[in-house]
Amino acid sequence: MADKGEPKGGETVVRPRPTPRQSFQRFIMIFLGILALYVLIFPDVGRSFGFVAGAIMEPVIGFDGHAPVITILLAGLVTSTVSTVVRHFFTPWVRMAKMNATMGAFRKESMEAFRKQNTSRVQKLRERQSQMMAEYQDVQLVPLKLMAYTMFFFVVIFTWLRLFVDEKLSAMGNLYFAVPWSFNTALLATYVFPSWILLYSLLAIPFSQVVQRVLKYFTFRKRLQDLGEITEFTPPEEDAADGPVDGEPYDRGG
Repeated sequence: MADKGEPKGGETVVRPRPTPRQSFQRFIMIFLGILALYVLIFPDVGRSFGFVAGAIMEPVIGFDGHAPVITILLAGLVTSTVSTVVRHFFTPWVRMAKMNATMGAFRKESMEAFRKQNTSRVQKLRERQSQMMAEYQDVQLVPLKLMAYTMFFFVVIFTWLRLFVDEKLSAMGNLYFAVPWSFNTALLATYVFPSWILLYSLLAIPFSQVVQRVLKYFTFRKRLQDLGEITEFTPPEEDAADGPVDGEPYDRGG
């Protein structure tokens, strides 16, 4: 008997209606996405949000404009950490890993069926492909959906930084910082992008990758521990490759 929800023959899979919680989350996601675009399109609205963010961020990392490089770098740390943490805990990493492994096996099986010219097998695989792709696309779209949440936060902080550099630092005359190849580099100097954006990206992008890898490591390790695949007494791979643990005999096959 087919499992519930599986299509029989040429039946169309009917997706369940979203729950009230899912509908509310979708509304919040769409609202924040539209609001972020509104902030980008209308400068006056962006300035308003930037001033609100400045009232919170400047007392913490503003340093009264006397350490602009540290302020920009800390702002990069804040935005990259928040966006990475939110994306990590709302992304089904285990499900994505399973789907990627399944799709890899499916592609291998399809190539093998084509190579052997097994038309009946190819037809069955094509029927399965339509079902798998729908689920695969849902999983792959999860990070894109989360961008609506993180994009608004990023846009607001970025707007505050722009106001911080263009207005406060310009009024103070504190727009120069030293780099290894120059002692006087202006924050407003443009090298494809303004220098302060490049400075922001210098730490924000690599740091977000580090945070994401650390979070994924602990998440997958905890998952494996819950499944019993690894324990606190499981030796590292390199130790296991060297030989058995002291006191344990070799298994000579009986």
